[in-house]
Amino acid sequence: MNNSDRPVRTTIFFGLFCGLLFIALGLFFEHTIFWSIFFRISIFSCLAAYSFILATWAKKKRISVIFPLLFLFFFVFYDSSNFAFLLLSLGMLSWIRSGVFFQNAFVKSLGAEITFSIGGGALVAYFCPYSSLTWALGIWMFFLIQSLYFIVMTDFGPDEKCVDADAFEQARMRAEGILKN
Repeated sequence: MNNSDRPVRTTIFFGLFCGLLFIALGLFFEHTIFWSIFFRISIFSCLAAYSFILATWAKKKRISVIFPLLFLFFFVFYDSSNFAFLLLSLGMLSWIRSGVFFQNAFVKSLGAEITFSIGGGALVAYFCPYSSLTWALGIWMFFLIQSLYFIVMTDFGPDEKCVDADAFEQARMRAEGILKN
């Protein structure tokens, strides 16, 4: 049977994992000149790993996310603000999720990405993270909001093929199939 909570639950736990990893590694780089590079590499790594998870859920080839990820990787070492890098990361997440993997109607996808990606990023910015711990909490909160995408944008209704029917119901369905043909 297809587990409908899998994308939601996995997104929440993946966000928690990324946040905890950010705390563990961020404490070493927090007061160094490498903080900006570390921050960008951490965000890029979380997005890349999440993209490969999305590829598995969408049953698409993982190579389809290489171009968006390479495009974002070039900006990891570009000397601009972290805010600009985060906006670009939100755009790449939207492109990967709604443009490559889970393609829906344009208006529906645009509305969902504005709500979940930009809204999630704005919510993190509203709380003004300033240390490794607060950024880790912000990363987890962002992934909590991203998990809502799978509740709103996908249909998790019961799959009729997976429901076990008794022998008489199966015989009736086969007979109906024969009569329709």
